[in-house]
Amino acid sequence: MNSSLKKIAIGFLMVIVSLHLNAQSLQITGDLKNIPEKTKVALLDGMANKEVDSAIVVGGKFVLKAKTENIGIYVITFKAIKIQIPIFVGNDQLAMEGDVQKINEIVYKGSASQELYQSFMKNLDPKMLAYFNMLSVAENEKNSIKKDSITKKAELEAKKIIDEYVALSKKYNESPVTTFFLFQFANIFPSVKETLSDYYALLTGEAKKGPFALVIEKSMETAGVGKMGSVMPDFKQNDVNGKSVSLSSLRGKYVLVDFWASWCGPCRAENPNVVKTYNKFKDKNFTVLGVSLDQDKTKWLDAIKKDGLTWTHVSDLKYWNNEVAVQFGIQSIPASFLIDPNGVVIGRDLRGDDLVKALENSIK
Repeated sequence: MNSSLKKIAIGFLMVIVSLHLNAQSLQITGDLKNIPEKTKVALLDGMANKEVDSAIVVGGKFVLKAKTENIGIYVITFKAIKIQIPIFVGNDQLAMEGDVQKINEIVYKGSASQELYQSFMKNLDPKMLAYFNMLSVAENEKNSIKKDSITKKAELEAKKIIDEYVALSKKYNESPVTTFFLFQFANIFPSVKETLSDYYALLTGEAKKGPFALVIEKSMETAGVGKMGSVMPDFKQNDVNGKSVSLSSLRGKYVLVDFWASWCGPCRAENPNVVKTYNKFKDKNFTVLGVSLDQDKTKWLDAIKKDGLTWTHVSDLKYWNNEVAVQFGIQSIPASFLIDPNGVVIGRDLRGDDLVKALENSIK
């Protein structure tokens, strides 16, 4: 082969390699209206809650790039405006166009997983909003007959949602998008969590790869951990001063093992109830051990101080990868275990008056 042909061949090979490399990395090209000029836009890994890339918006346009190991959930954020755009992508070439103030109307091209995610959301999101609205109304209803009636309607709505998910999961049983919604629903609907292995068995191929599949598999492995009547396994983690604290060191007391985080709105909303309960029973052989899923120690400590959480706190600052949370299959927070002086689990996810009643019945 002469030198000219060699150069052409090498050049052609470099183009092919370049195209292959580009195809193996995520690139998001945005063209969105109503973003202030020179706003910082960031791409966050939705599972790790970490920034993987950022750019500056010029004329509504920006480009974000990242290398992904699996198809998963990411979030696009803007520093100047409180808007977050979830996307479900792998190593795609995603183009998005529209108005940042109308995120439901943004048009996406170049990602099959994002298209499927939008399809799932279109089918399930309205039903989920109706379901949560019913739960909210039921919670605030003081008339017991009306409350029971609304609760039953919510249960019927939950069944419709689960049935819709099952139909979608059978149709798209190879997609990680399906796994993501199973991960979500296992945290929302007890009936899904109790038979998680049956729902997971419907999935195959790529749907059983990636972070959501891993969490579900670990959850199934730890399904028996922390069950009512079982002895809570021991664990150790460092407190706010870096000192190792074990659950067994509190043996002989009633202990609420409380999984929470400074960034968790429902956790922060429940904290006043936990404080009230702690103050009522702290002199009656009761204490709380807080296990935080924080990443930022300063924010963790600030939340402890601001919310008046005067009991012992531990964390490894690994977010959802907190080793104790993984050990106990924690997929959503707040989550809690109430154990007796012998370490036996006597209550799970007790909140407000339910926790008070459990302690009143146990502590004589």
